[in-house]
Amino acid sequence: MKKTINITLTIFFLVTACTSEETSIQDTTDNPSSNEEEVTQEISISEDVNTSSQEEIDKIIQEFPDGLVSFLSNQEKDCLFENANSFVIRQMEVDLMEGRKITKENLDYFTICNIPPPPEPTGMNESAQGKPGVSPPLDDKGPVNQTGMNQSTSLSSIHLSYLGSIRSMEDGLGNIADPSIVETSDGNIRVYFKNGNEPQANINGYDNLVHSAISTDGGRTWKVETGVRVPVKSPVEALVINGKIVTWGWELAMSGDFLVRYESSDGINFQKVDIPVFYQSDCKDTKGDPTGPLGDPTITKLNDGSWIFHSQELVSPLGDFKRRACVATSEDGFSWTSQPDRMYGGADQDVTTNPVIKLNSSGTVEWIWPTTNFMVYRKGTDSFNWSEPEYLPNGGDPDLLDLKDGRKLLAFGNFNPRIGGALIFTERIETNYKITVVDTGPTQTPTKKWLVEGANPADIKVVNLCLDLDLSTAQGATVEINEKNGQLEVVATDSNEKFSSPTCVYILVGPEQVMG
Repeated sequence: MKKTINITLTIFFLVTACTSEETSIQDTTDNPSSNEEEVTQEISISEDVNTSSQEEIDKIIQEFPDGLVSFLSNQEKDCLFENANSFVIRQMEVDLMEGRKITKENLDYFTICNIPPPPEPTGMNESAQGKPGVSPPLDDKGPVNQTGMNQSTSLSSIHLSYLGSIRSMEDGLGNIADPSIVETSDGNIRVYFKNGNEPQANINGYDNLVHSAISTDGGRTWKVETGVRVPVKSPVEALVINGKIVTWGWELAMSGDFLVRYESSDGINFQKVDIPVFYQSDCKDTKGDPTGPLGDPTITKLNDGSWIFHSQELVSPLGDFKRRACVATSEDGFSWTSQPDRMYGGADQDVTTNPVIKLNSSGTVEWIWPTTNFMVYRKGTDSFNWSEPEYLPNGGDPDLLDLKDGRKLLAFGNFNPRIGGALIFTERIETNYKITVVDTGPTQTPTKKWLVEGANPADIKVVNLCLDLDLSTAQGATVEINEKNGQLEVVATDSNEKFSSPTCVYILVGPEQVMG
């Protein structure tokens, strides 16, 4: 039996929020609040009450051949149509086609089905901002104030020269994330990372403990070392202190998770060291309320001999997209005290993933805060006052390391929702290239765009580092390079359902493989 329904649809733009997993490098953002605009459409729907799910899927794809449903896997399509009716899915297709955000209620269907959210209109980046001297204030130079479509952001002159990667599911591992790098006594580089789970990609081989890998060629190639390094079910911060490898992480306990310290003389075998108990709940805001559960700590010794600790709030009691960062200090690196007045994030901005704060070899305190589209870099001398922001390519959970030979490394993670994550290793250099990231706005096919100065077309490569794929030769992907106004315009699209998320796609420029 068929029935034809004429529906007048009034769409109000509402505040949106959706749950973010710890391992996710791609976060969605809130819809603008109090938007009075209404969109009214006459939609004629011919619906068969007894129509099968597959028939409805075929109808939607026929109506929207380049829509979001057409790019989903069969499993994702089935889940979406089991939870949302065809009218709701048509509404989402229309919203995307006309450049509107998908509403909170409809985004929830993607969360239920573990489907990466569709592209949103630009202007959504939650770049770092907030209290002077504590978190980066608003400025008019970066993406935080950009609105509308096709906005651009110039990357820092601190360029990241790509060295190498370790990927999930290699050597029997699960979803790997959260690198922390140290230089060994014999000049090699060792990375400690969490071997975790990723339900979206159905990855096995995880134990949620800390493992390691070693590089003997400066970070270009890596060998995963057998066994567990630190038996904690959280990522760790690793530092070399007085010839020992010292790590901090969270011990999970029914009475409350608390900070633990492990030490090793060889970087392989670690022993727990007793320290005064510091519970996650000891991190409190200025009202005296504790934070939610915390991510891996970033710890460094400052120029005055004291220590500082930052840790991202994984889930905030304030609500979605209101995560904060706890700040604690120590006089000896053993006993820690929360500093509520230095907590940042929350109502004014979301701390999207774990930051890093590190005193470098020249006495400068460097701070990198990952946001939705970039890693925001600042520097100072005292952990209170900071330089203007610079923008690095997107990534999560960064870690800095100055080597004895003067090289400066930056390791970070990234994530593809269908295949898991990668640990990415880079060297910080300066070149004459200028790379600008262009926000393409909502697109039917996942797309990334860059403008490059100082390079030739032959110098350009576009890769998915999570999958180790060159997009110029990958099935379902395209790379176009055109010269415009003295610049190279590089546009990459990727529609293959196995790797359609563009979050792990980067441009590599020149023999230095400068990332953008």
